[in-house]
Amino acid sequence: MTRKNPERPQQLLAAAQQLFFTKGYENTSVNDIIQAVGVSKGAFYHHFDSKTAVLEAMVDALISQELALQQEIIADETLSAIPKWVQAFQVSVNWKTPRKDEMMAVFGLIKRKENIHLQHEIRNTMQQKVAPEFAKIILQGVAEGVFAVAQAEETAVLILALIEHFSTALGDLVLNPEAYENPIEVAQRILVATQTAVERVLQAPAGSLPIMEPETISAWFE
Repeated sequence: MTRKNPERPQQLLAAAQQLFFTKGYENTSVNDIIQAVGVSKGAFYHHFDSKTAVLEAMVDALISQELALQQEIIADETLSAIPKWVQAFQVSVNWKTPRKDEMMAVFGLIKRKENIHLQHEIRNTMQQKVAPEFAKIILQGVAEGVFAVAQAEETAVLILALIEHFSTALGDLVLNPEAYENPIEVAQRILVATQTAVERVLQAPAGSLPIMEPETISAWFE
């Protein structure tokens, strides 16, 4: 019987992440991960049933880390709705930008055709875990009179879809900048369009709900 080690999943994830980024996902085998950690095949399959399952766990961990930062802000009763919204997005940007190489590597893996199921799982996770948190800000904004929507959670899902579109577009631009004459300008236009759409959905004051500062986009292309 394989002895349980509560640290083992994180050790396997850390090793897999390093291998995915150095060797490439397609060139990394389960045996590579096992050898990097120094465990048996049974120990690996005790926690993950495939290499794809490791990737899924990696993505889920990234979402959970980002959400934990946002939840701390969302739970802050001293903040009104709009500053809370701004800070929740800003902490996300501040967390992602220094990790842009890691984020782009994961994005590239997620976008592979064979990982289409993972894209759906991520969307479901966002709807189940993230949307209810942003619905709290929306409800607060409605109570304060700065937002005007009737269905907070459904509106949060819609807004997350808009944010997902921006994130996907930004990822494609960063990974394929040669396909555009001015990829930074294109990204900034999509950012402005997304922010405008979000503000109109919530009926919030124009310019009050930034998703990312336009100048921050340049850092993703460096």
